[in-house]
Amino acid sequence: MASQHTTPRRKRRPDERPAPMRDAISYTLPDASRLSGLSVATLRRRAADGALRLFRCGGRTLADGASLRRMLGAE
Repeated sequence: MASQHTTPRRKRRPDERPAPMRDAISYTLPDASRLSGLSVATLRRRAADGALRLFRCGGRTLADGASLRRMLGAE
């Protein structure tokens, strides 16, 4: 018999939402994934192909905001 995971999901507070695409200079990969609808793995592949610029800051990998908007056709 499989055990059921019963921990309730935490609701996201409004202040935890990522900034609108037009305002942010950079995004963490999870935020970029939520905004774009693409998986983190796909974003990394697009970066390897040269379509998206990623950089490291403070131990985190960030997606360049302008590069993400260009890739998605929002600019």
